Amino acid sequence: PNGASPVVIVAKIITKKTMPISREHGSTIKILSILTATGTTATVALSPSEINPFAFDPSANDRDDDNAALACVRSLLPILLSLSYLHLASHAISETFVDPNQMNDNEEDDNNTSSPGYYFRQSLHYWPTNPAAHSLLANYHRMNNLSTTDDICELYVKASDSANRWRKLALNFLQSSFCEEEVGGIDPKEWVELLVLNGALGVDYIGGDDEDEDEGSGTGEIKQDDEEYSSSEVEATASFMSAFLLSILSKHDDALTHLKKFPLSHRIHPNVWKVGNIIIFISPSLNQITKCNGKSTIDASSQMIFSPRIYRGGNDGLLPTKLYQRLCTLFAPNSSYWKESDYQNRGYYSYFLALKNTSNDSSPSADDRPTNVIEEVIAVHLLPLAEQALRENTKSAPQRIVGAEWWVHTRPLGATLGHQVHFDTDESLLGREKRVTHPIISSVLYLTGAGRDCEDASAGSTIVFDQSPESTDVASQAWVSHSRDNTLMAFPGNLLHGVLPCAGDASKVGDGHRLTFMVGWWTRDVTEGMGERNLYTPCGPLPPPDLEHSWVLQSQRGYCDRQKSKDENVRKAQPFDLLPSVSPAWEEFQSETKSESATSGPALMIPKGLDHRFFVSNAAHCFSASLYEKED
Repeated sequence: PNGASPVVIVAKIITKKTMPISREHGSTIKILSILTATGTTATVALSPSEINPFAFDPSANDRDDDNAALACVRSLLPILLSLSYLHLASHAISETFVDPNQMNDNEEDDNNTSSPGYYFRQSLHYWPTNPAAHSLLANYHRMNNLSTTDDICELYVKASDSANRWRKLALNFLQSSFCEEEVGGIDPKEWVELLVLNGALGVDYIGGDDEDEDEGSGTGEIKQDDEEYSSSEVEATASFMSAFLLSILSKHDDALTHLKKFPLSHRIHPNVWKVGNIIIFISPSLNQITKCNGKSTIDASSQMIFSPRIYRGGNDGLLPTKLYQRLCTLFAPNSSYWKESDYQNRGYYSYFLALKNTSNDSSPSADDRPTNVIEEVIAVHLLPLAEQALRENTKSAPQRIVGAEWWVHTRPLGATLGHQVHFDTDESLLGREKRVTHPIISSVLYLTGAGRDCEDASAGSTIVFDQSPESTDVASQAWVSHSRDNTLMAFPGNLLHGVLPCAGDASKVGDGHRLTFMVGWWTRDVTEGMGERNLYTPCGPLPPPDLEHSWVLQSQRGYCDRQKSKDENVRKAQPFDLLPSVSPAWEEFQSETKSESATSGPALMIPKGLDHRFFVSNAAHCFSASLYEKED
């Protein structure tokens, strides 16, 4: 219809935001005239309570009954109401982002008629199998930890199944010659396409400009083929999220059913998920982790310069307690850093710290005296561990670390989908010269999210694969690092890695966040050749210490006249634990052929915003190829 969407108009009327209906609204006024039996062009008063729920079951096999139900304009009214309430639910959710206090929403309180929960219940009351409503409700509960992972997964599965059935049902109706009941000039097929295909499924017409006539029939009947319509965006999102959550829940056979709908060939092996999702309680009797007193050995045939490991430090962790607490405060989820850096709306950005006069046999010079808490953490406490790793398996002098690239991430516990599997690279050089280079070492300092008593999978486990951009075969081995506060995980900087998603637990999560501090250790100054360095870009400079960047001021307090302690000049070898490994790292599978496909149409497209590359096509080459892909 031309003009305002009927869904938006009905939503406004439901909330008593009545609006004048003019002839510009096309057939919208016609559908409203059926709803109200007024037929006027003035303000329309709608009484949704007079509309019965849509009781039609799309899983039924009687096609004639299917077509008869959809051919009746009046049977589409509850679908219109359902989508209008869903529109209101979406708007109410967006309001919670503007005003988080509105999240104090009792989901079972029917008296709260402006809450997302109320609108979702109304939407599913009028159309119980509304795929878009089930999918958005699942996402709302997941992002706000309102249900268990099992219950959220069930909603996504319902959305996926309903979307699949409704797409086939709606297209069958559009292709049929069933006699439609036109009321007030309204064509039911037009409304099925508008409300069901476009509105509830995210299906678009992708055929030619001109609809072909069935030449064999001689009747001039319009024939629309299934492939003239896109796959369902709602089904794609719901199926992909179902595979995500089913993998977390160790229901890998069920997850595979959903993954086969996509053009994929590999998934992270179920055993990697299994190891990644366990909780390891720290105990002297723990025997699955190899203890190393400052040295380790690796396979002579391996290309790795050292084995992935974790430094735990003493009873209180790796960093001294006061320093650790200060770093956690600087980057706490409610600190000024995230707002001032516009973290939520930026792409990747980092900072580069030059380590001027460091070497393996001397302490930093006076010029390298830390000027803020970040420099103290990097230069005094983490750099010696990186240098230690480089010394282990070389008979000659190891490469000299001259700079540290650092950045931080925060994710709410339970709502995180993990972190995309990727390579660490010099983003600037890659963009300028299409050359792929890596830090000599990549490391993760776990700050908050897991506690000190156990290594907790609920904070998300880091996974590292024995695969580099030069690899010609798929990774055969994966190392798994469970989060534990105030510990450092380190691995060769050319290896593929990411973070597995974790199950949410509403009773445990609360306001907790997974806070991590990453450092890439470079043997060259990556800022050379960059030209002008801009704030909040890869390897950018530290912002100036002013009111606009108050977090920098906070980081510098107490460092103006600070003198180095004797302990900072002593670089002792630190014990570490080798990470547990899993083999094989990937599992290959066969996607459905067109004849086998449950979608009976185009393959589902992977939702780009959800694709963390835990499920991929051609695992041996897709990651290196993605380095050269231009981001949208």
